[in-house]
Amino acid sequence: MIVHGDVAGIEGSRRSLSDWLDWMGFIDAGAQARLDRYIGYFEPYATSHDALDKDIVVQAETRNVALAVAKAVVELRAGRLHSMQAKLPRPRPK
Repeated sequence: MIVHGDVAGIEGSRRSLSDWLDWMGFIDAGAQARLDRYIGYFEPYATSHDALDKDIVVQAETRNVALAVAKAVVELRAGRLHSMQAKLPRPRPK
């Protein structure tokens, strides 16, 4: 999961999205599969894509997130990655 923004609030957004996916039963791919970064902090939105294009480090971090997710998928399909949550009945199933 990658969350980016140009003003305050990206960490909270990333945590909220991550919590929501956990609640839905998705299996966590680990800390390396989550990233929140500011891009063009307090700069005009119109130029934020230019700032992203120039930010080689964020691009490398993004690749690492994708690699972490891909590795987790391989491990899951091979049966080596499991949810750490107990299989309990849901009192309020959707």
